[in-house]
Amino acid sequence: MKIVYLNHDFHPNTGAGRFGRALISGIKLACPDLDLQLLSSEADPDSQFPSRSLLPSNRFRLLLTFSKIRAIIKNGDLIHALDGWPYGFIAALASFGLKKRLIITAIGTGAVKPLYSPIKRALLGWAYRRADQLTAISNNTKREILKIFPDLKIEVINHGVDNDKFQISNFKAQTNSEFQKLKPYILSVGALKKRKGLEYSIRAFAEISKNFPSLRYLIFGKGDEYKNLRSLSESLGVSNRVEFLSYALNRHISDEELVDLYKNAELFILLPQDFKKDIEGFGLVFLEAAAAGLPVIGASGTSAEDAILDNQNGFLVDGGNPKVVAEAISKILNFPETKLRFQKKSIEFARSMDWKNKVQQYLKLY
Repeated sequence: MKIVYLNHDFHPNTGAGRFGRALISGIKLACPDLDLQLLSSEADPDSQFPSRSLLPSNRFRLLLTFSKIRAIIKNGDLIHALDGWPYGFIAALASFGLKKRLIITAIGTGAVKPLYSPIKRALLGWAYRRADQLTAISNNTKREILKIFPDLKIEVINHGVDNDKFQISNFKAQTNSEFQKLKPYILSVGALKKRKGLEYSIRAFAEISKNFPSLRYLIFGKGDEYKNLRSLSESLGVSNRVEFLSYALNRHISDEELVDLYKNAELFILLPQDFKKDIEGFGLVFLEAAAAGLPVIGASGTSAEDAILDNQNGFLVDGGNPKVVAEAISKILNFPETKLRFQKKSIEFARSMDWKNKVQQYLKLY
């Protein structure tokens, strides 16, 4: 069977890329005889994931590449689009009349935000209804789509995590690592965007900073909100303890270093927000933190609900209320028995969310 995947990219350092790479790797491992064709908006120089950069970044390029996309899809047996706009729509349009099975996986912003534009809502709604199977990576993404199209049938298949990467037996403790020298610290990982809720986690850190005078807050990621967040930490008087690690290091870090960064943290925190329908699709970082054995704190009413077991491996809180968030942080830091209980449950939960299990769910659809 030949499967054609459509995704923005397959880069190792983007959310779309990491999701695509993990899914494709798992499919290849489980079914090495499948012929997988990858189409993307941005080509990946990594020969392990050779994709053809044919998917348009604008409607004018679609006119130039549409015939090539349709020819590739015509030779496929199954089409799997990773997110709704534009990839689900392009897949539905390019496969129209070809009698090819179509799966659209709704991820986050690309599956939801276009539904609030009249033209895109009509086009994406048509694509969703054309799909033989519509899936979502979180219940939050599913809920947001059903607000507009309540009649759609959507199966939730959560994001997975590669637990092997976090196994202690595979992890060489770096006793002199840069991150161990920064302990104790709490951690956030993600692009510096409004939807990540970093404004609220910084405010929460400022609330508890006097009670934990040696504690730091490390934020790993880059983005448009850097200057605003930097200014906020200065205005709150905690700029010397809030470190924007990506800017301090000014380099990419390896997978081994990322594991080290997680494992040396006291807890993980991220407070996803719905910012003008720019939403967090799932939050892989919650699962990575859990796989590393960390207690986790996330925002209730968001995709974090699929990635955190409330009061079992962490807390789901009102992400827009820094005082409530600060209380959750303090409960973990002040009570070692709670922290240990959460750590154990995190590892157990992460194992249940392994990519090997998620791949089998997709294969059943194929």
